[in-house]
Amino acid sequence: METSQTTNWAPVRLPYLKPPSRIPAPLPMEKQFLESTAVLRDDASYHRVVAVGPHFIVKHGRGVREREGQTLLFLEKHLASFSFITVPKLYAMYRLPSNGHLCLVMERLDGESLEAMWPVLDDDEKSTVCDKLKDVFATIRKIPMPYPNFYGSVEKGPMPHHLFHSADADPAICGPFDSESEFNAALVRRLRAIWAENGKHSFKADFYERNLDAMLKGHEPRFSHSDLQPKNILVRRVQSQAGLASKCFEVALIDWEEAGWYPSYWEYSSLFVAFEWRDDWPERLEQIVDPWPSEAAALRMLYQDLWF
Repeated sequence: METSQTTNWAPVRLPYLKPPSRIPAPLPMEKQFLESTAVLRDDASYHRVVAVGPHFIVKHGRGVREREGQTLLFLEKHLASFSFITVPKLYAMYRLPSNGHLCLVMERLDGESLEAMWPVLDDDEKSTVCDKLKDVFATIRKIPMPYPNFYGSVEKGPMPHHLFHSADADPAICGPFDSESEFNAALVRRLRAIWAENGKHSFKADFYERNLDAMLKGHEPRFSHSDLQPKNILVRRVQSQAGLASKCFEVALIDWEEAGWYPSYWEYSSLFVAFEWRDDWPERLEQIVDPWPSEAAALRMLYQDLWF
């Protein structure tokens, strides 16, 4: 992969509309997706996701971020030569005149969520799916960063993950960052800010400030999906030439809103912090991306301090 492919890419301006020749049908009107009953997610405080006909997924709401649409366009350009990697195409991105909320009109992909399919797959089928995903992530992780030691989003902006949220957009918390040490310091600063909101000093933040760079160091940035939950993986069983069901599968990845360049341990460790250990998915994840158990344990401890 050539670095120039990344540096030559630039975010689009809103409103964005793909040329009609590259859209499978007329784009859905606001009335159509507001009245759609094919609801995939409906969170009034965040966003709503619906299907409209056979071609479109529409995501809209006050929690939808332009960064997600820009990431889909970035991936479409950068992964065009890798036919085995399927990511939804972005057809349109604009603000709704009625309320100003951002709207993403995306490609509707075939398949069932791996979350739904996992319990009925046998061991060989799980291995096949995980091997497919391993090839996908081996390629994605090689996407070059805009410049050396960059930690941030595709538009050279802040870290997309929610742990780096700052109500006043403090760049020391949000990023982007030029080193892993800055990345670590942002998490410590976030913890301090949480305690300061309650008028208290965080002695735990003092601990992390003294020790986090020793716990998490030497990890170069790698492009990461950053939310590789089974619900964000679509799987489609491919029929054999005889028209029978087979153990061959196609996979696709959705929900790229937190993607960007993170330390190399992040793809695995950011999932580890939320494992429920109800099935063999945590073990199978090690077949897809390299496990970082020490880093995962450190991040889990920090995550609990930040989130609970």
